[in-house]
Amino acid sequence: MKLSVLCLVLVWTVVIADEPDIDINHANIDIPSREKVPGHKGTITVHVVPHTHDDVGWLKTVDQYYYGSRDDIYKGGVQYIIDTVIEQLVKDPKKKFIYVEVAFFKRWWEEQDKETRQQVKNLVTGGQLEFINGGYCMNDEASVHYTATIDQMSEGLVWLKEQFGGPHYNPPTIAWQIDPFGHSSAHAALSAQMGMKGLFFARMHYQDYDKRKKNKDLEYKWLSVESDTSVFTHVMWDMYWAPSGFCFDTNCRDAPMVTNKNSPEFNVYQRVQDMVDYLENQASHYRSGNIMLTMGGDFCYQNAHKYFKNLDILMEYINANTTANGFKMIYSTPSQYMDAVLKSIGALQNKTDDLFPYADGPHSYWTGYFTSRPALKGYVRDCNNVLQVCKHVEAAAGVEDKLGGSSELLRLAMGVSQHHDAVSGTSKQHVANDYARRLAAGQTECENVITSGLKAKAVYTGKLEACRLLNESYCEVTQDGNRSLSIVVYNARVTPRVEYIRIPLTHPHYHGYNLVTQQYMQIEYIKVSPATRALNPNALPLEAVFRAELPPLGFASFQLKLSLNYLGSSPVLRSVPVYYGEDLMVESKIYKVYFDSRTGAMKMITNKLAGLSGRTDKVTQRFMEYSSSTGDKVDKQPSGAYIFRPLNDSPDDLGDPVLTDYIPGEQFTEIWQTFPDGWISQVTRVYNDKFYIEVEWTVGPIPLDHGREIITRYDTSLSTNKTFYTDSNGRELVKRVLNKQPTWDLNVTEPIAGNYYPVNTRATIVDSTKGMQLTVLTDRSQGAASLAEGQVEFMVHRRILKDDYRGVAEPLNETANGHGLIARGKHWLFYSDTMSYHMHRDIGLDMFYKPSVVIGNEGELEVPTWNFYKSSTPASEYLNVVTLQKIPSAENTTALLVRLENTLPASEGGKPISVRLDDMFGTPGKLKGYQELGLAADRDIAKVVDYKSHTQYDDADTITLQPFQIRTFVLNFVTNETENTF
Repeated sequence: MKLSVLCLVLVWTVVIADEPDIDINHANIDIPSREKVPGHKGTITVHVVPHTHDDVGWLKTVDQYYYGSRDDIYKGGVQYIIDTVIEQLVKDPKKKFIYVEVAFFKRWWEEQDKETRQQVKNLVTGGQLEFINGGYCMNDEASVHYTATIDQMSEGLVWLKEQFGGPHYNPPTIAWQIDPFGHSSAHAALSAQMGMKGLFFARMHYQDYDKRKKNKDLEYKWLSVESDTSVFTHVMWDMYWAPSGFCFDTNCRDAPMVTNKNSPEFNVYQRVQDMVDYLENQASHYRSGNIMLTMGGDFCYQNAHKYFKNLDILMEYINANTTANGFKMIYSTPSQYMDAVLKSIGALQNKTDDLFPYADGPHSYWTGYFTSRPALKGYVRDCNNVLQVCKHVEAAAGVEDKLGGSSELLRLAMGVSQHHDAVSGTSKQHVANDYARRLAAGQTECENVITSGLKAKAVYTGKLEACRLLNESYCEVTQDGNRSLSIVVYNARVTPRVEYIRIPLTHPHYHGYNLVTQQYMQIEYIKVSPATRALNPNALPLEAVFRAELPPLGFASFQLKLSLNYLGSSPVLRSVPVYYGEDLMVESKIYKVYFDSRTGAMKMITNKLAGLSGRTDKVTQRFMEYSSSTGDKVDKQPSGAYIFRPLNDSPDDLGDPVLTDYIPGEQFTEIWQTFPDGWISQVTRVYNDKFYIEVEWTVGPIPLDHGREIITRYDTSLSTNKTFYTDSNGRELVKRVLNKQPTWDLNVTEPIAGNYYPVNTRATIVDSTKGMQLTVLTDRSQGAASLAEGQVEFMVHRRILKDDYRGVAEPLNETANGHGLIARGKHWLFYSDTMSYHMHRDIGLDMFYKPSVVIGNEGELEVPTWNFYKSSTPASEYLNVVTLQKIPSAENTTALLVRLENTLPASEGGKPISVRLDDMFGTPGKLKGYQELGLAADRDIAKVVDYKSHTQYDDADTITLQPFQIRTFVLNFVTNETENTF
């Protein structure tokens, strides 16, 4: 997303003196010499970086941008940009260009002939064409989960290595995040672990930017305390655009450089003067004798000949007066610029926090997109889970197993959906629909892989099917009601777990049977809520709920045996009358949860395991709304897809809910609530043996009378000292203090929006005096704030009737089936003493890796349980298999790409975890060797870290994961006696 779609040029210029030997028709022009930039000694080297920023969807879909269709939205196509750039680079070996989005370049590459591909390879080898960032897209940094970031970066970087790798190939070393709307500490750390030496971006809070500009601190070292990494960081001058008037591309209206003094269009003198005034100002805010100037912008170089020709003239004039004016311009790249800076600058300032929230004006906080398009955000998270299971099944499949598809389609769809205008929710509606279409196609393909793969492992004689709409209580294979059901549940975690599985049914006449233990099991039937039926009119009337013990990286199988005579089947749980005036108490092994008997609102939680006799705190919850500003006398800025600007500084309460059903069971209890006007409802579940309380909210259709931004707020009796903590892309927790920034003095202009932060997986409030904490875990990315003591609120849905003037030119007014969008999601509340706080990591993994359920209604199942994890030593609950993926290998071998993570940081009590690689997986064969790679799996680990220090605690095939560390390996297995050639 950009404020404009101008193609822009940043160039260092100095006024030209009379140079008759230069053949550019300006011999009689009197351009006076200028003083050198104050604070700089000697010549300033100007690193001219031609580039194009090609959004992988935004105003147009990926295909529309690539092919150049829909000129009514934007003229031009990416394929033509690459065509014309390559042509100009081949003609002139002095020119350079950087390219970023592999999603586009891969498509272009596959259309080229052998000769053109060789030309491009020569350009890459010669350093004229340099790939920067190298991911499939330029991902968002607020709404993405770290596993998805790793996957999309690996997808692009590995492809680049496959096409251009060789003895002279230099993989990308620059993280080029020029357009995301804020920047996370986790992304900086992940970039360093991928081998990126520098991180370049353009968007920073305007107050922070002004301070850094004044202090010449626009370049610094970004440290990650938890991950023990650092990366050189460069904040661009005036975004990634050029000064106004210096765009030379086809879609621009700026005048070309006219050097013929006899022409009435002659302008070179004034153009150079204007540029120098601008650039001297810029130079005075950087410390190095090197300056990087980005020559380009959104979808620039549609006509690379025109762009480069004018740029050459400008550079030639400037370089003609280097001695007098102190500037020398060269075609360069960000990596070349970074190397020059590091050689010429002293110690850099350190930074450890992040860059949220982003604001480009006093009343323009880009915090709305943390929640925008909640259904898409939830779908992206669900598809991430499907993708990981899909890759697991592919990795486990034998030669004889015939899978019904491939993970590739979903891998690429997920790669595209991490783009900073995709999962962020900031594209046009038809583009958001296209992202969902891509995900759905990939999900279907992966579901075929999962069902066919699990069918083969379970030796099931019938057909297994995935149930995509379990959260809407619908499954096609179970709606018949006349057959017994075989249920296979896969666990993507490397540790055993217990989960409660919910199966939609038409009637309760089944017996539950555990095929693993060969014993009958308890089933509890519960009716489907009115909110679910409103969400999906085809929802089945009942759900069967049973407790499933699942093996690590494996499946367990169960049956619902049809009871033809209806004897012995369990009754449907009934809603029990509640008497007003007495609190309703629901008790589990861990909690006592108190609810208001009239409203069903939560009032208090006791953790029975905390302290000697348990600990109790007030915990209440309300739904509220901020009315969206449409602009006012103070500022015309309205709320929109990007911007959150509430009309008032406090939300409106949406009224007391009504307790509609209290449904107690032996394994769980449900509290159903509906709110006034009927477009908000909620189910609160207390499971007997879970360390969380589940809150499932359903919001929508939001009334259309005015813009509304819906929040749910949790109020507690905890004393939190105006502080709460939010996760950074699912990794480290970042401290947030009300109305304060850790490295600069914040002038509070938007007290609500300016205190909102992105939450990807969880937010925490802590009472250090009581030693108690509340963590709220989320099933998708949302915006959150803590605006008062003991309080945390989450924005769950938005419907806004005005555009916010940030380029998308469309209000955020999502509809489905002719009505406003209904969004459904979950919060898990984990209330504990601070000594047990680390458990939120384990609980978070359970929420992220949802069990994968496939069902068949015919046939027999011979193998009831199977697991990929075969180690004789149980895995730590804080060990996570981030990636388990089969990759191409030599004949008679199997190669697995494996990423292992120690999820617990040292600050939360994390300890090293040792893992035997030769004892971990049972299926592929005998481990004959392994190679450790950087995080993106495109380069050897020795190119990323000091190898000796990195491996000092390893022993042969046993590796050690330090707290919070992720390590990446290719494991090579021999499947017969043939010697390994790894």
